[in-house]
Order: sequence, then structure tokens, then C-alpha cells
Amino acid sequence: MEYTREGLLNLELTNERRKNRGFIKKIYEHKWISMIVVTLVLLSSINLIMIYNFFNILQTI
Repeated sequence: MEYTREGLLNLELTNERRKNRGFIKKIYEHKWISMIVVTLVLLSSINLIMIYNFFNILQTI
């Protein structure tokens, strides 16, 4: 009975690992798309910070 429990636990762990590997594998397969999305988010956040600072400078003048 304990052998069955151990077998089920090992099976559940391997299924979780496969799910994690599948997600990581998809990122590696779509490496360029992932890099483009991260770059766009980064540049848009920098753009928002620069606009905010520009308006603060304009208000102080």
C-alpha cells in the first residue's frame, strides 16, 4: 500500500515537472517574441517616466 502511495506521489511530481518544462520550452521556442514583448514593456515604462518628469519640470517653470 505504501508502495502505491509513493508511486502516485512520484507520478504527480513528474506531471508538475512536465508542466513547468512545457512552459519553459514554449518560452525558448518563442524566444524572439518574448524578447520583443519585454523590450516593449521596458521602453514604454521608461517613456512614461520621462513624460512624467517632463511635466513636473514644466509645472515648476
